[in-house]
Amino acid sequence: MRKVAALSALCAVITPGYSWAADEKHENGFIEDSHLNILNRDFYFSQDFRNGSSAVNPHTGARQSRRAEWAHAVIGRFESGFTQGTVGFGVDAYGQFGVKLDGGDGVVGNGVGGPGLIPRKGDNNGEPKDQWGKAGGAVKVRAFDTVVKYGDVSPTSPVVHAGDIRLLPQTLTGLIFDNTSIEGLKIEGGKLTASSDRSGVNHSGDLGTVYGGRLSGADNVQYIGADYRFNDNWSFKLHTSRLDNVWNQSFARVDFQQKLTDTIGWDTGLNYYRTRDTGSALLGKIDNDSWSTHLGLNVGFNRFLVAYEQVRGDSPFDYVWNTYDLELDNASQWSDFNNPNERSWQASYTYNFAGLGFPGLSLTGRYLRGDNIDGTRATGGYTAFNSVSDGKHWERNIWASYIVQSGPAKDLKLNVLQATHRVGGDFGNYESNVDELRVIVEYPLDLRML
Repeated sequence: MRKVAALSALCAVITPGYSWAADEKHENGFIEDSHLNILNRDFYFSQDFRNGSSAVNPHTGARQSRRAEWAHAVIGRFESGFTQGTVGFGVDAYGQFGVKLDGGDGVVGNGVGGPGLIPRKGDNNGEPKDQWGKAGGAVKVRAFDTVVKYGDVSPTSPVVHAGDIRLLPQTLTGLIFDNTSIEGLKIEGGKLTASSDRSGVNHSGDLGTVYGGRLSGADNVQYIGADYRFNDNWSFKLHTSRLDNVWNQSFARVDFQQKLTDTIGWDTGLNYYRTRDTGSALLGKIDNDSWSTHLGLNVGFNRFLVAYEQVRGDSPFDYVWNTYDLELDNASQWSDFNNPNERSWQASYTYNFAGLGFPGLSLTGRYLRGDNIDGTRATGGYTAFNSVSDGKHWERNIWASYIVQSGPAKDLKLNVLQATHRVGGDFGNYESNVDELRVIVEYPLDLRML
């Protein structure tokens, strides 16, 4: 608990003689606009492999037919306001601590990429850790509707988005900015030089890509982009990035939504990523165009959605190491449906139980199917796909979410996420047959200065 205690002590030093209270709003001051958020997150994560699929224990090398981990996190974030004046200064700080509640050597993953919550000792190939954590922060400057931050930061661009899909969130080291001078328009960008993994304890991890791994020669990732909401119907995104000596990646998105009546509306959109190798091409030749489109219909408390996605290229659609929130419609719980030359479909249904008098409760069912996977011509860092010439797979998701609406436990959130994934053709050479369950309980406490 030393990391969390250190964060609390930091806040006490920064704000001596003041008390904290929830849900108070103040403006125009370093102290007055400061707030502290404490998030308790309890996470159970299970993967049950089927039909001969398995995972490898990174410590013993033995095959694992199952992974099962349970851990708890306390994540504290302090954000100051800005000093008054044309140019204002502030500071952000965080501390995060994880503790293993259950999970032995034979069922814990490595906590680095997809497999698991709990890190291992040594270079993530020893025994599971019982506890781990880190702290950090950033300085920030505000001038003329522009905010610049330097230090441990969490970018939110579609071409580099800090991941928060496991126990602890990822941070990256570098400089980022955003500008909101024009109504409806947000411009953001930055330069990032290192990644601090969601299970790591240092701040200087190498960058790289999710499917290509860490790369010591990828010294930085630079990005810039804009989000624009034209009106209640139309919105647009345009972003581009350069991962040093790996790729240039650009993204475009257009969304349209229309209400037909007070209870009926529809929406559609198109997402497109263009990725090309650059510099010394550490992962080899990359010539990838990936896009998706969807059509959604809202009828009362019901939402229906269908989507189609296409990957054109002999390498997968890839993204920056440990980041997430890629904006392709069929990225799912187990699979990203982003394999070389893959095409995929989705059908989903969501019901909001406010229609039956239970606000805060929703249930989603999704089915996704992908085929035409062919990685026989993949080169460089993606040759693991060479054994797949006619791959196919499907995934079924059942997701339930509930947020407490009032009372002492207001804002407590429960998510239950179940996925069933099955492979066909020769795709078992790359992905697995698995049943996955995630149970996540989160309780946030937001505190502001009096």
